[in-house]
Amino acid sequence: MSRSSAPRSAKAFALRDAFALRRVLVALLVVASFGLAYVLTPPRGPRSLREFDADRLASLETRMWQAYYARERGRLFGLLVTLLHEQYHYSWATAAVEGFHLARAASTFAELKDHYEVVLPDLEAAYTKVRSWTGATFDARAVARAELAWWEARRLPGKNSAEQVGQLIAEEYALLYESSPPAMAAAGLLRAQAGVLRDAHADKPDWSAIAQLLRDSYRELRLALSSANV
Repeated sequence: MSRSSAPRSAKAFALRDAFALRRVLVALLVVASFGLAYVLTPPRGPRSLREFDADRLASLETRMWQAYYARERGRLFGLLVTLLHEQYHYSWATAAVEGFHLARAASTFAELKDHYEVVLPDLEAAYTKVRSWTGATFDARAVARAELAWWEARRLPGKNSAEQVGQLIAEEYALLYESSPPAMAAAGLLRAQAGVLRDAHADKPDWSAIAQLLRDSYRELRLALSSANV
């Protein structure tokens, strides 16, 4: 090979490498664009509090309870994000932000012995987003406090019966769905019964029975919300 041909060959290799690198970068940008669109674009479906798959929500909530009591924070967060994405039709990005608030509230509460009100900012932030996303008019602060009230009651002897906790859940539902506690009573009681069953057999919960109670609860809630009287 002549001395003059060597620089030309080196230049050709450099040009080829630059072209290959450019193709890789373009491909990465295309993939990143599609990925970003997937994360930021909400799924199709109604932004509604009242339309949901009762059995799917019950399944996700059962698994969230399992993660919560096992102190599996990463799993709890992932399940919350999935639930929010499916229930409210949040984009994955929005679901991740709101899931963070709810997971942090639950995880913080699990470690507390008193001063439970420190979780209220996260609960309120999550419900504020639900309100704006769905176009509802409920008081996010009131809903957050109502939810914390039944979380606390489940820990207090003398206040943790299924009937007492169920009434508190019904009061939260009434605020959230802008309904009345009597209309939400059946759904609240069944959800509370699921919690009592879990607590009664904390070492070895009957997750199948708990899941069935949660399914019945969400079915009752869906039925109540579909009523013309609600």
